Amino acid sequence: MRNSHKLIFASIAVMLFAMKPDVAAFLPQWLKLAVAGLLLVLGFYTMWKERQW
Repeated sequence: MRNSHKLIFASIAVMLFAMKPDVAAFLPQWLKLAVAGLLLVLGFYTMWKERQW
């Protein structure tokens, strides 16, 4: 599995865990979703960079 796919799966996992209110309740909801979105964008960027080679 490529690194880009790992980042995309990690972002999906973070998004799913962010929807549960009891996980990391000390962090605001928008911050957890922002981290997941950042991971998703980073995963798509690395997938694009891997296809450049």
